[in-house]
Amino acid sequence: MESSFEELVDKESLQQAERLAFIDFRLRYLGEIARNDLIEEFKIGQATASNDLKLYKQFRPQNTDKNNAARTTVVAEGAFYPLIKLDTYTALEFVLHGFCRNELVTRTSYIPAESIDTLMVMDSLQESDIAAITRAIYSNSGIHCCYLSSSSDDHDERQLYPTAVFVDRKHWYFRAYDRNKDPEKSGFKNFKMTRVKSAQWLRNDKPMLHESMPKDEAWHTLLPLQISIHDKCKRETSLTREFGLVDGKKTIICKAAFAYFVRQNWKIDVGVDEKGYYNFKLDNSESLRQIQCAENLFR
Repeated sequence: MESSFEELVDKESLQQAERLAFIDFRLRYLGEIARNDLIEEFKIGQATASNDLKLYKQFRPQNTDKNNAARTTVVAEGAFYPLIKLDTYTALEFVLHGFCRNELVTRTSYIPAESIDTLMVMDSLQESDIAAITRAIYSNSGIHCCYLSSSSDDHDERQLYPTAVFVDRKHWYFRAYDRNKDPEKSGFKNFKMTRVKSAQWLRNDKPMLHESMPKDEAWHTLLPLQISIHDKCKRETSLTREFGLVDGKKTIICKAAFAYFVRQNWKIDVGVDEKGYYNFKLDNSESLRQIQCAENLFR
């Protein structure tokens, strides 16, 4: 049964509980941990790190196997039984920003404060699905899953090769190569994590060269979006202050893979739909249309 971090602290020391939580997180969401990972994270000696791994093995013997060739402890095939309670959002924050003990304990804010996103609970992330994705990214391997697409009727099973995670307004996404039976539908795409179902980590299934991150042109291409206040917008003063405009203009630099999100979030008129409310208009749309990997900006 899972324990809270505080309960684990009661059984062990604070420092020991923190290192056990780190091991648990690494195995659950990255699929492996090496003794050096503990040494570098906590500035401890080799003997202490080895004892930490042995102690974790005593708590959860079914969770781990040894990869003698790589000299690492890897997550075992089959069910994973977490040592501590860790919600998927906190785990993803660890993936993004690094492990932090403070996120494991219940804290009181210094002043009255709330998070609207937390209260609304808009997303429901399934731990097993998210773990399959993050393990695949860390190990450069694939996943097999069902994906409920919002832009098409394609709800079939998919073979994906995840390459990165990103967050947009508290919604989590991942970038992956979609190996489709129809070659014309294959390619690098953005996927929303909550739409992934029944994900299975294929730890020994590696992507081909053209399916790996270095070949993702949209991920590595930066686009300059030159925007100005939209002709129909009457909020020039407030928008100038809120978005840091100079003379009613601004240039946003973003990955081509993120251009559609920026367009939606900033309410930018790119000239493809006359309907809707816009804050800004895109001034350099003609030049951006010449860039092949910028096509999602105009979809």
